[in-house]
Formats: sequence, structure tokens, C-alpha cells
Amino acid sequence: MRNNFLIIFLTLLGWIILKYLLLGNISFENSFKYGFLYHGTALVTLAILATASGIRSMENTPGFLVVFKHIAKSVITYALGATLTVGVWHHVIVKKATHARLETLKVSISTHFESEADFQEEKNTNNLESDLTLPEWVTSQHEAADLFYSPKAQISLTLMVYLVVGVFISFIASLLWTKVWGMQQTSANSR
Repeated sequence: MRNNFLIIFLTLLGWIILKYLLLGNISFENSFKYGFLYHGTALVTLAILATASGIRSMENTPGFLVVFKHIAKSVITYALGATLTVGVWHHVIVKKATHARLETLKVSISTHFESEADFQEEKNTNNLESDLTLPEWVTSQHEAADLFYSPKAQISLTLMVYLVVGVFISFIASLLWTKVWGMQQTSANSR
């Protein structure tokens, strides 16, 4: 168990190092994409390692729920740690860069339409049922950006995504272990 926490800690530290190396070398969006890809790969890898460790340590294939709990323990712990590192990275370590990205987004929103007439034409072209004026639309988009970039929203969304992905990966790994590899393990033990 202690070994699992060390692997998880080192993997999370690897994510922070990756983000640091990418800082200033690629766009904010690409950095975000690579960070998400890193965490997704880590979740799959931890599920595989937990499955392999369980197969080695258990004489017979246990039931699905036991297997799921065994795999999910590592995967969910990593998901919680990944959420924490994302929050610390964006809202502590690179807080100024995150705020600068928010301000750039707000400027882009503010200059998206050149005039009220362009805004109205866009609404008519796309059949948008809205009584908003251009300044009201800009204000609403700024509020949405502020909400999305707020620490609470970002950490909550990150946690939700990583937990859903982690539970799904744990479920698939559990099915593979109990329904595919479990048959081989049981037949090998019965000889």
C-alpha cells in the first residue's frame, strides 16, 4: 500500500515537472491538453499496475466488487491527487498566468463583434432567440469566463472528470480481470 502512494506521489510530481517544462514553450490550451493526457495515461497505467499486483497476490480470482475496490483504490486516490495538483498549479504556482489567460479570453470576448449590428446579424443568422444586446452578451460571457476560471469551479470540474474517468477505467479493468483473465487464472489453478 505504501508503495502505491509513492508511485502516485512520483507520478503527480512528474505532472508538475511536465507542466513546468511546458510553461512558456507552448500555448495555454496545448499545455492543458498535454496535462489532461498525462493524467489520463496515469489513470490507465495505475489500473493496469493494480490489476497485475492483484493477480500476482491473490491465489484465485475474487468477485467483481472485491476486484473493483482493489483497482479503484489506487485509481481514485490518483484522481484526487491529480485534482489537487491541477488546483495548486493553476491557482497557486502559475496564478498570474492563469489570470492573464482569463483576461486574454475576456478581451477576445469583448472584441468578438465589431458592432451591435454585427451581433444582431449573428443572432439572426443562427436563429438565436435572445433579447440580449451586445453589452449584455459581453457581460454574460465575462461572467461565464470568471466562473469557469474560478478555483472552486475548476477544481470541482476537474474532480468530476477525473473521478468519472477513474471509475470507468476501474470498471473496465475489473471486468477484464474477472471475466477474461480470471478464467485463465482459475483454469491454471485447477490443473
